[in-house]
Amino acid sequence: MSALTQIRSSHGSVELPWLTGLAVALAILLWAGFGPAPAALVFDRAAIASGEVWRLLTGHLVHSDAGHALWDIGALAIIGWLMEAQGRRRMLLAALVGVVAVDVCLWWAMPGLEFYCGLSGLLNTLFVVALAGLWKAHRHPVFPLAALVLGVKLVAEIVAGQSLVVSTAWPSVPLTHLAGSLGGLCCWAMAATWNRRRRRDVEGRGLPSFHENDEKAVE
Repeated sequence: MSALTQIRSSHGSVELPWLTGLAVALAILLWAGFGPAPAALVFDRAAIASGEVWRLLTGHLVHSDAGHALWDIGALAIIGWLMEAQGRRRMLLAALVGVVAVDVCLWWAMPGLEFYCGLSGLLNTLFVVALAGLWKAHRHPVFPLAALVLGVKLVAEIVAGQSLVVSTAWPSVPLTHLAGSLGGLCCWAMAATWNRRRRRDVEGRGLPSFHENDEKAVE
């Protein structure tokens, strides 16, 4: 886990990204304990309609085969580390928005899809929010370039009707990748609106303004 150590240079401290570690551990435990596409946990339209609403969450955490699990959980470890370094509240908000965005896509935009599992849609949400935070902090051209590559990948996957990165036992659902990315943009827009309102309130009261990253010290 040392490779995923979060360095808070501004405070001169080192902190493990424990929230990411918990998410990764949960996904690994579900794979180890239940194997591929466990019937009780995947997104199952008929079962959800009959009241098994937990599948709207657990469907994101289980996988169709070993390659699918390895790719998604590895990506979660990296992207989660990047996100957690920007603040755990932001990470939790992004994860919640991502789950909702993908579930809305599955339920209403794809009424003919009966089964789904995997983290890829949610990972797109986290990746978009992480990129936005990194761009705001560093203004390095690599971040908008990464966003451009992501956009091209999304379009290419939708046109091809399959993932360009990994092949899985269940057919990939590129539209959920787009939904997750749009969820990330919505999350970023909500955070930007909140920060603008807070700055206006602070300036209106004549109080000193603090950099938003200072919030991390009280998490």
